[in-house]
Amino acid sequence: MSRTIANNLLILLCIVLLAGCAATVKVLPQGGGAVRERNEGYSLLYKLMSDESGVSKIFFLKHADDPVASVVKEIAYFCQSSKSQMDEFAKRDASLEYDLTDLPRIEQRARDLEAKDETRSLLSSSGKEFELRLIFTQLEATNYALQLSRSLAEQEDDPSRKNFLTNMTQRSAAFHEKLMSLLTVKS
Repeated sequence: MSRTIANNLLILLCIVLLAGCAATVKVLPQGGGAVRERNEGYSLLYKLMSDESGVSKIFFLKHADDPVASVVKEIAYFCQSSKSQMDEFAKRDASLEYDLTDLPRIEQRARDLEAKDETRSLLSSSGKEFELRLIFTQLEATNYALQLSRSLAEQEDDPSRKNFLTNMTQRSAAFHEKLMSLLTVKS
């Protein structure tokens, strides 16, 4: 009889342990699904906001005229506050994850190479060439933020996140226009 009780206790203990583990595991639908697609989009946006929030640090090494420097600093501040807001969203909703990019290996490698080349070009240039390269990198980043946030907003059903994404779309478009106005065409 004591052996039966011991076996039952062991089975009960295993059930309790497995139930405790299951409560901490996030189960995503097989093959992805809408939640995974949303999280992949948010992951790309979060990485962009993380990267762009530090872009103004380049001014520790390089100099740009005030109009260029001020818009780049404004973009960096906006990205920093957007990243913080996204952190708050993740704290309130455990289904949000920002580490699910799942890009094909070749695409990720291409992005890494592009970032390395852009950094090298920025650091090896100076004067107007540096400013022009910086404007181009920021044009690409703000356009990408605009398109990502617009795409996510189309599928977002949480009102506060949808509002956040709509605001990000508008601000990114405004930054893009400011940057475009800094470009001049010489005849």
